[in-house]
Amino acid sequence: MPVEYSLDDFCFQVYIEVSLIQYDEVLEPKLFTGVKYSYELKEALTFPLKFKDLSPLARIAIEIFNLDRDDADEPIASTVIDLFDGM
Repeated sequence: MPVEYSLDDFCFQVYIEVSLIQYDEVLEPKLFTGVKYSYELKEALTFPLKFKDLSPLARIAIEIFNLDRDDADEPIASTVIDLFDGM
């Protein structure tokens, strides 16, 4: 007898928090996705800033939270990315 599975059997609910960091300070507002299933993570987030207003050391911080875990307030993954190459 074949066993049937759906995408919901292999996914988890997540949300993503994105912060812009300049001079080691987090700029407001932080951006958040809504609650997503792990297979629908394609979303564009836009900061209300222009590149010319950022310092050469500006960075983006990304944190991913799994809402299916007991410790959902702790990220399951995070990274910080430099926006600009070194000069």
